[in-house]
Amino acid sequence: MNDQHLSVDDMPVFTKLRMTAFGEAVIDIANDPTYDQWSFSRKIRHALEQETAARAERRVLKLLKASRTPNPAACVEDIHYLDGRNINRDLIERLAACRWIDRTHNLVILGKSSVGKSYLAQALVNAACRRDYTARYFRLDDLANQLAVYQRHDAGRLTFLTGVHTCELLVLDDFLTTPITGETAAELLNILAAREGRGSTVVTSQFDPEDWYRSLHDAVIAESILNRIVSTAELVQLDGPNMRRHGHETATE
Repeated sequence: MNDQHLSVDDMPVFTKLRMTAFGEAVIDIANDPTYDQWSFSRKIRHALEQETAARAERRVLKLLKASRTPNPAACVEDIHYLDGRNINRDLIERLAACRWIDRTHNLVILGKSSVGKSYLAQALVNAACRRDYTARYFRLDDLANQLAVYQRHDAGRLTFLTGVHTCELLVLDDFLTTPITGETAAELLNILAAREGRGSTVVTSQFDPEDWYRSLHDAVIAESILNRIVSTAELVQLDGPNMRRHGHETATE
């Protein structure tokens, strides 16, 4: 029997075994003389590395999709360190390492409109997913609207809330920009209580925590929400230029 090289015709076997990247690497090795001098062990190691990298990439994409982040491509590597922004590479690298998520600490990102709060939060979602953490991202108004869709004892509501309660990173963007109803405030408190000690929460807001009371009509709930977020939170105060305008100007240069 003649020895036959592997070819693309053999790919369905690897695909069926869910080892597509491994199969592609093996076929490349079998048909490219560049690899002839490699030992068998080195060839296998190379193919396994390709499969491992491909699976990791698929896992990140899956986590990003599940997070519902509006900008999956946002990443800490693209953050601009302009004068007056009050952030530096050391701070961002530390946050991107996600040790605070391991400790279930929270993060509060403050600043006026358009200074880049949402982008930083989205970049941290990306960083968390790349480190295999589960994440969910909501504007607070969107979270309230999503909950309003479900009836109180709807099975879909339970599934949705379970995801919010158990994810390792929850982002609440545009926090209390507008007043919320008492029902929404109670729901928010329940979510934060369920997450306590189980996951980290990132809040972005135009208002300092002491001003959140203005958007919460129940003083007891307001105090409870404030304590659950801020007691284990690091505060990042963003300032500087309008980043939406800066991004547009950069793109058109």
